[in-house]
Amino acid sequence: MPFGSPLRALQSLTRLALPLVLLTGFTATAQPQEVPRAREMKRRRVSLSVATADKPVELHVAPDYLTTLEFDSPVDRDAVVLGDSGRRLALFEATSRTIVLKPALDLGPGGGVELTIPFADGAAPSRVVFSLVTHPSEVDAQVMVSRLPRTAEAIQAELDEVRAACSAKDAEVETLRTRSAASGPAGMILTGLLREEGYRAGRTIVRGSGDGLIPEEAVRYVASGWGAVALRVRNTGSKPWTPVEARLFVVASGERVNVVAVRVREAQISSGETALVVVETGAPNWPEGASLRLELRDSEGGRRLLIPRFAF
Repeated sequence: MPFGSPLRALQSLTRLALPLVLLTGFTATAQPQEVPRAREMKRRRVSLSVATADKPVELHVAPDYLTTLEFDSPVDRDAVVLGDSGRRLALFEATSRTIVLKPALDLGPGGGVELTIPFADGAAPSRVVFSLVTHPSEVDAQVMVSRLPRTAEAIQAELDEVRAACSAKDAEVETLRTRSAASGPAGMILTGLLREEGYRAGRTIVRGSGDGLIPEEAVRYVASGWGAVALRVRNTGSKPWTPVEARLFVVASGERVNVVAVRVREAQISSGETALVVVETGAPNWPEGASLRLELRDSEGGRRLLIPRFAF
């Protein structure tokens, strides 16, 4: 065999293998790196009892996340025992009422760290034990540890607060039920909204300013238990407008009038259209013939109609 034949064969093999090596290296470097998913931060309450004092409470911790333990009674910070002497924690700070910690790496599965926290007052339970582990999708960001029994005064105060809230809701529901039943003059008479003295009505021309909003004639209604202003509004702007909030004040005193509802006949006031807007109030708390100030706003507060003064 000629001497050059083996050399030419080796060169041919090298030319064939080189693209394969380059392609293999390119494929390895082109693999995307896995991006860790953000964990959901949880807020928990842990209630301790004598029966469960020595049973570890699982606590979800994770690197790059702070976990704060808050206690309703003082802890003995000098007697706190951490299972691995802090080698796997990047941060560990303890005060008489709080403990803040952050692991340096994942703790689990099977790699949890036990944290024993004794209390300083000698009452039972005398301590709480946590097992620090890492959960793949969540972390306990704030943990409120309750140990002291609730006093009768605290329970009674909470009960009174709940009863007051229920009473307010009952009154609100009754008001809504009454107004729902008051359909037309007969319904208003039966529900007591329109009494013997009836109501007074009057028309007036109003002046106001707004972003492409022009107020026109208004009709005022005043009864013993309610009041209303029916206002025609023309939208000269380029976008539709829907008033959802009304603010009504007595000009002389600055006192705010209770607005019960804001209603529009159409779903919205289109550009170039005019629609009727009704502002309903509770029982009149302003003097007869007083001047009121009315402001109508949309849901975003970007466009408003201001009527600085009109007689009610």
